[in-house]
Amino acid sequence: MNAGELAALALLLGVFVPGAWMASRGEPRRRLVGLEFAGVAAVMTVIMVAVAWQRNSFLIVALVLALVTLPGTLVFTRLLAGKT
Repeated sequence: MNAGELAALALLLGVFVPGAWMASRGEPRRRLVGLEFAGVAAVMTVIMVAVAWQRNSFLIVALVLALVTLPGTLVFTRLLAGKT
């Protein structure tokens, strides 16, 4: 394993797993925060893997994932706004 792969693994274990845990449990506002953590961690992990493996085509996947994460957050926020 090179340094980029270790950094991606650390990011997955340190941010994505707790974010996914927060997104699956608790009150809706806390789930939204977990969704954001997991989304950012997923994008950064794909970027780190792309750099570590020197695959520039993987950067497109990270860009699309980042673009899909934003509307998902907006929809979740819109659904939360109706409950307050």
